[in-house]
Amino acid sequence: MLVLGIHDGKDPSVALLREGAVVRIGFEADYAAEPFEAAGFPVRATEHLLAVEGLRGEDIDVVAFAGQHLEQPRTRRELLKQYSESGTFRGATKRFLRTAVPFGSRRVSRRDRLRPLDKLGLRAARTTFIDHHLAQAAVAAASTHAPDGRLLVLVCENSGDGISASVHVSRGGRLDRVATIDEDNSLGAFLETITYLLGMVPERDESLLMELGSLARGLQLSKVTKRLSILFEFDPLLPLNWRRAGNLPETYDCVEFLRTHLRRRRFDHIAGATRQFLEEFLAQWIDRCALKTACDNVVLTGSVFGLRSLYPALASATRARQLALCPVPTDAGNAVGAAIMALAEKAGVEHVLPLGQPQLGSDASDSDCAEFARSEEARGGVWIDQPEHPEQRAAELLAGGAVLGRIAGRVDLARLGLGNRSLLCRGDLPELRSALQQHARPDVFWHEVPTLALDSELAADFLGTEKLPPKPVGEYWLKPRRPQVWSGRLNPNAPVSVQVFHESADPATASLLKSFRKAAGRTPLLCTPWLNRRGQLTRTVQDARDGWRDQGLDGVIAGPYIVLRRADPQSTQPKYAELARRPFYGGL
Repeated sequence: MLVLGIHDGKDPSVALLREGAVVRIGFEADYAAEPFEAAGFPVRATEHLLAVEGLRGEDIDVVAFAGQHLEQPRTRRELLKQYSESGTFRGATKRFLRTAVPFGSRRVSRRDRLRPLDKLGLRAARTTFIDHHLAQAAVAAASTHAPDGRLLVLVCENSGDGISASVHVSRGGRLDRVATIDEDNSLGAFLETITYLLGMVPERDESLLMELGSLARGLQLSKVTKRLSILFEFDPLLPLNWRRAGNLPETYDCVEFLRTHLRRRRFDHIAGATRQFLEEFLAQWIDRCALKTACDNVVLTGSVFGLRSLYPALASATRARQLALCPVPTDAGNAVGAAIMALAEKAGVEHVLPLGQPQLGSDASDSDCAEFARSEEARGGVWIDQPEHPEQRAAELLAGGAVLGRIAGRVDLARLGLGNRSLLCRGDLPELRSALQQHARPDVFWHEVPTLALDSELAADFLGTEKLPPKPVGEYWLKPRRPQVWSGRLNPNAPVSVQVFHESADPATASLLKSFRKAAGRTPLLCTPWLNRRGQLTRTVQDARDGWRDQGLDGVIAGPYIVLRRADPQSTQPKYAELARRPFYGGL
C-alpha cells in the first residue's frame, strides 16, 4: 500500500509510506524564495517526490491530510501586523467579524485543500483528514523506542485544530488521547507574544530567545519569573490540564496585557524569566502526566518542546525514567504522522514504527557527486581528489583546520544536516568556531554551533545522558564534561547543542567521525546545517556548486570526491598543504 502524507499548513511537507515504512520526505521550503513564508499545499515538493519515485497519481492508494481545519497562510508582514493590532479596536473588530459573520473565517475549506490534487493526478476520493495533534503524536511515537512498549507522548505548541496541547498514551503502537488544552490557554502563543514584544520575529526566533535567556543574570530575574508564573495554573479538577489565571486574556490576543504586565522590566530579565517559567511549568506538567498515566517513558513534541535548549532543565527536574525529543517537533513532520495514522485507519494496523533511520530526504548520488567534481575542475582553481578512504582523508583535513562542506547521501528528515548536508570543522579553535557561527547565523552573536556525536560516545563526553532513549537521533542540549573544550558560549558551563545519531543510521558519517577522533583526539567536530544564499538547506549538488566558493569554504566533500580550493590560483599545491603547517596541527 502506498500512502502519501500531506501537510499543507505552515512549513508544508509531503511524505511517502510504502508497505508501512517511510521511504521519502520532501519540504516545500526547499523550493520557496522565502523559506519562512512557505505555506499552503506542497505542490513542487510533491511533484519532485512522485518523479523521483517513478509514481503516478493513480498509484497512490491513500492521500492523508494533516489537520481537520487550517488557517489561511500568513506572510511575515501579515503576522507582525496581527500582533501590532492585538488589543486595539481595529484588531477586536476584525476578530469579531471573523467569528460572527458567516463565511468570515480565515479557515481554508476542505474543497480548497483538495483542489491541487487534480493537477498532480491524485484522486480526491482517496483522501482522508487526520487530526493535527494526532499526526504530531504519531511521529513522536514512531521515532522513539519504549522498553516496555508503553510511551507517554506530550504535544505542546501554538494551536492546531483548536488545541494547543495534548496528552497521548501509546500502548504497543496504538495512540489514545487522554487530555487536551484548548488554544485560548496556549503556551506557544504566549511565548510568541513575548518574542514579538522583545522585538524579535514570532514563529522563528523563539529558540534564540531561549538561548539568550540562559545568559540572563541579576536580582530582578526571580521577580520577573514570579510575575509570569502567576499567569497560569493547573486545573484542580483536571490534573493534566492548565488554564489562564491573573486576568490574562486569551494568549493569542494578550500583547497589550503583557506590555503592561512587564512594564519597566529589562530585556534580558524578560528573556531569562520566560525561560525559567517554561522550564518550571513544563517540568511540573510532565511529572503530573507521568504520575496520572503511570507511564514514565516520555517523548516530547510540538513547537514549544522544539526549543531543545530546555531539555537539560526538564530532564533534571522531572522524575521520568526516559525523556526523549521527537526528531521533527515542528509542523513539518505532520505529513509523516498523517500518513502513519491513515495507514492504521485504512489497513487496521495498530503497531507502525516506520522511522528506522533519519535519512529520508533528497539524495545526492555518487554520479551526481562525480558530475560536481568534473564541473568544479572545469571552472579551475581547485584540486580534485578521489582517495581510497575518503572519510579518513576528510577527517585529516578537518583535523588540520579546514572548513569543509559535505554533501553525500540523503537529507535527514529534520533538516539538521547530521553530516550529509553540513559545514564541518574542528571545534576547539575560536577562529574556526566563529567562522562556522557566521555561516549559520551572522546576525546573532550568542548562537551556539552544534557538535556532531555518536550516541555511543555521549556518556564519555557529556553529563545527563541517563534519560536519553536507546539510539537517539536529532538535536539534544547536553552539559559537557570538559566545558573549556566543547563550549564557545559566553557561559562556558552551560549546555551545548549536540547533533546525535547512531552508527546504523549513517555508516559513512560515523566512519568520518571515528577517523576524526583518531586524528584529533577528543576534539569536538562542529556540524552546522549547510545553508545556501536564501537560507535554505543545501539540498542538491547544484546548490553546493552555486555557493561554496562565495562562502569561503576550504573545500567540499562530495561523496567519494574531495574538492579543495587552491591556496593561490597559480600555486602548485592545494590549500591543505598550508593547513598542515599550522601550529595546532603539529607543524612548525
